Amino acid sequence: MKLKNIILLLSAMACTGTAAAQQEETFDNNSWQWTESMSDAGKVYIVDGVMRLETNTPTSITYEQVADLVSTHAYLPMDPTAGFTITCDAKVAKIADDKYFGILLDYMDNMNFMCFTMSSNWAYLYKITEGKVTRKWKGQLHLPKQKKAVLDIKITYAGGDLEIRVDDIQAIHAKYAPIESNGFGFFAYGKTKIDFDNVKITY
Repeated sequence: MKLKNIILLLSAMACTGTAAAQQEETFDNNSWQWTESMSDAGKVYIVDGVMRLETNTPTSITYEQVADLVSTHAYLPMDPTAGFTITCDAKVAKIADDKYFGILLDYMDNMNFMCFTMSSNWAYLYKITEGKVTRKWKGQLHLPKQKKAVLDIKITYAGGDLEIRVDDIQAIHAKYAPIESNGFGFFAYGKTKIDFDNVKITY
């Protein structure tokens, strides 16, 4: 084999070895084994190719309770400690300060997780450890109060540095926020309906 061909082959192999892997969940089925539930607090179920959360809960619940009420999670096919980017769409019936929804990260169980939540003006990230808030980050987020909003959410993590963007606007930038679990999910509370779709992982 000529030297030029060998170099080209080695270059192609190197590119292949470093290329980012990507997987996507479109909720056409439940291949990632998302949890579904139905209770007086609300319903969480896959329908028409989306993960739907319908809630009718008080807005006075604590952040320690968000994984206990109307929420869903799955264990994603990745090693989170190696770094990742997750994107997803959220179709919200109405954005208002009394209708909360968000993302579960580093989910281990209903007493140990991180939750990112947003309303029209603010974004928060909480670390819940053994059922108690142990860390908190706050960010400014201006989402117009509107009906039938479609939001693009992007989560990027590397080496303990976590950034969450909504519609390409930085909502949270948390340093020293290690993620160990591949548990990931969604939650909502208040009286609202939200569809989550197109969960894409790049790692």
